[in-house]
Amino acid sequence: MQTKNVQDYHYLIVGGTTKAATTSLFTYLADHPAICAATYKETRFFLSTDYPLPSKYRYREDEQEGNAEDYDLLFPNRDEKQLRVESTPDYLYCAKARERIAASLPHVKLVFSLREPISRLISWYRFAQQIGKLPQTLSFDAYVELLFTSTAQEEQHLQTLQQGCYTIYLEHYFNQFGPEHIHILFYEELAAQPSNVMANLCSFAGINADFYNDYAFKVTNRSENMRNSELHRKYRDIRFRLRQWTHNKPIIHTPLRTIRKTIEPFYLRLNTRPNQKIEMSEETQHRLIDYYKPDVHALSKLIGKSPPWSF
Repeated sequence: MQTKNVQDYHYLIVGGTTKAATTSLFTYLADHPAICAATYKETRFFLSTDYPLPSKYRYREDEQEGNAEDYDLLFPNRDEKQLRVESTPDYLYCAKARERIAASLPHVKLVFSLREPISRLISWYRFAQQIGKLPQTLSFDAYVELLFTSTAQEEQHLQTLQQGCYTIYLEHYFNQFGPEHIHILFYEELAAQPSNVMANLCSFAGINADFYNDYAFKVTNRSENMRNSELHRKYRDIRFRLRQWTHNKPIIHTPLRTIRKTIEPFYLRLNTRPNQKIEMSEETQHRLIDYYKPDVHALSKLIGKSPPWSF
């Protein structure tokens, strides 16, 4: 019998966007018995070398065989009959990632979860403060002004304005893979009617949707208002490093994951405070609406339906 490699299997990749419930979506998919999920969310495997996010494994242009072996390590519990799933929201914004996925995974389908761009920007503002990238004293209006005027946009939290213009990124995916290999869903509908959204996604992926009939849909990785953002930054860093080291060592990874799920709610209870309403001036609101309106119209034409928001 001929040995199979990664090119022979079927994959479902959640490719974007950031701050649109992709962690929850990955969790829902990972629980399905017909799916073998990567051992952690956001493998970031296909991102370009200079993309400003770290990862344990990265695609290497000059080592195709090595790439296959490294990518396979992300699915240690694989079953040949299962659909393999990974999630890296920043794939949407990385042209190299799109090209590498197309070249490496001929049997791939892609899912993009989209969110109303202004509420997504507010979520990013909260998250950047949560991880200590923005000072707690910086207002949302000042953050928006920074995004419109800053020329230093290497860091992820400074790219968020343009990244809410989904069409300029999605159209390249549609051209590369074809609409039949791409599924668009919306954060707002996933939050309001998760069973319906997952049923449609299962139909697209070719797996049975009955699993979600009595499924308990829980929100994960919600942006919080931290009491001590430096402590939370260190906590996230330790968690990331442990995950990288243990992900393919189930005898260690599984109990550590259980421990994290037990203690994390207590930690968050201690280090979070109630989210305050984000104040936004009418000037900022109109500025953002004017900025995003053309892309919302273009998105409707691209995907053949209107998103559940309008300006």
